[in-house]
Amino acid sequence: MHGVTVAGRLAGPVDLILDGGDRLLVTGGNGAGKSTLLAVLSGALRPTEGYVRTAEGARVVRVCQETAALDPALTAREVHARHVGRLVARGVLRDSEAAPLGGLGLLSSEAMRVPVGRMSQGQRRRLDLALALAGRPGLLLLDEPTNHLSSLLVDELTEAIRGTTAAVVATHDRQLLRDLADWPRLELRQAR
Repeated sequence: MHGVTVAGRLAGPVDLILDGGDRLLVTGGNGAGKSTLLAVLSGALRPTEGYVRTAEGARVVRVCQETAALDPALTAREVHARHVGRLVARGVLRDSEAAPLGGLGLLSSEAMRVPVGRMSQGQRRRLDLALALAGRPGLLLLDEPTNHLSSLLVDELTEAIRGTTAAVVATHDRQLLRDLADWPRLELRQAR
């Protein structure tokens, strides 16, 4: 990322280089552009100025603050299977490369059979994480990942994040900031 700004949303210019295995904690107050930065890094949003280059074949996945819009009648297993099917159809990965839903430890076998419309917010959040991990991303972009999670799950998520090979976490959650205090930090400031 070089010289990136997004008018009215991300003051800049922001320069950032992420290599395999890098970790980064993005901080700043509400409205400072944390979510915008992750959207630009993922390719979901084009910067007003500057550019982003991603290595060919790199798998970059973003988990947004709010849970994804999913068919409420489908079970977590069905949602995961369809998601993997789309990734395979687009050539993102081979079916054998996909991370199995049950192997991630995010949902119990009972929760995997519950229709999405009847899941708790915490279960939906864990399903979003499972869908992101299904494609075995090389870079995981987590936007306020502790939203809708119990304190026990926040601890488990923090442990998992610390074990990832490459992640960018945007948060203002005090506990997560303390738990990831040894990570390199990019502090964003609101545009004036």
